[in-house]
Amino acid sequence: MEKKYLIINIGSASKKYSIYSDRELLAVHLEKETGDYTASLTLEGKREEKKIVADDYENAATFIIKTAQDKNILNALSDISAIGVRIVAPGIYFQDHRKIDAEYMSKLKAAQEMAPLHIAPAINELEKLLALTSSIPIYGISDSAFYKNMPIEAKLYGLPQDIAKQFEIYRYGYHGISMESILDKITTLNGSVPSKLVICHLGSGSSITALKDGAPVDTSMGFTPLEGLPMGSRVGNIDAGAVLYLLKKLKISPEELEMFLNKKSGLLGISGKTQFVKELISFEKSGDESATIALSIYSRAVRKYIGAYAALLDGLDMVVFTATIGERSAFMRNKICSGLRSLGIVLDRQKNESTISTNGFIHASNIKVAVVATDETAQIVYLLSKFKVVGL
Repeated sequence: MEKKYLIINIGSASKKYSIYSDRELLAVHLEKETGDYTASLTLEGKREEKKIVADDYENAATFIIKTAQDKNILNALSDISAIGVRIVAPGIYFQDHRKIDAEYMSKLKAAQEMAPLHIAPAINELEKLLALTSSIPIYGISDSAFYKNMPIEAKLYGLPQDIAKQFEIYRYGYHGISMESILDKITTLNGSVPSKLVICHLGSGSSITALKDGAPVDTSMGFTPLEGLPMGSRVGNIDAGAVLYLLKKLKISPEELEMFLNKKSGLLGISGKTQFVKELISFEKSGDESATIALSIYSRAVRKYIGAYAALLDGLDMVVFTATIGERSAFMRNKICSGLRSLGIVLDRQKNESTISTNGFIHASNIKVAVVATDETAQIVYLLSKFKVVGL
């Protein structure tokens, strides 16, 4: 009998569920915004949007199973062979893909103190899944496992090492599942993985990774996904002294400050209008100065990382753009790369503008530039089906 997998990716205000076999059978993206709940369903390439109620969102697994039954994809939940859940969590324990059991849940709850905004929604979803079924194995697929063997120079912060060890404060890196997906696709597109490679995962959460011979040597996200580039609503790099000063001057709790840095900063904070790049581009084109500044800060930060990683790698063979902004915005790719001529990076204008949400090369230079569509869901299915999970 054909194996079917349920793949889950939980955000703070969205949930992505997919049912997979040898291909994606059903994808459902649930979102909540200002009290409204919506579900986008993709079935055999056709997309359908519908309003849902709070209970559908809160009990997403039940909603998905019922939807799959209505679409004749499943007879019952028992048709599912295994469930894979993307886990974004700091800590050495979470640098492996693992079967979710009582020990796992206990450690995940303990790690919640490190990154509550990313971990709390996952815990809530996992508890509902565990209550729904005890017979179907559920696996936590680590978003940082890809970076587990990154050089120690990239992992360490400038802290006393006994303190770092005691509290496991290291650069863990995230978007690792996406990186693995991209490497597989680059092999198909290019024939092999280039020796000196930089991958720019640019979405609402953004990170940049430097790779030598396919292995990560550095990445922009750190202990949590808050470090690195300024993102949709995340602050990115900021002086630790400024964080301490904000804590004093705003007279708020550490939890409130964390919410501020995660949800009210980044492009949203700089522009004062929106966290979405597509909307900022529209504002910029209409002459909005704050939108122009926000996009300039973002593109400048991406260029800085590419330049720094070119130095770290002692050159570049290829730069890859992926995720929502990287795959869909020719405007932002041009804005980023127009300042990289000194590194030998030049875009082909026509190829750049015509390569949207598909794989292809967009360069007019010796250093290759590619757009590669990431597929984290398919990568999680691969990890499950190929027994790449501790305890599977």
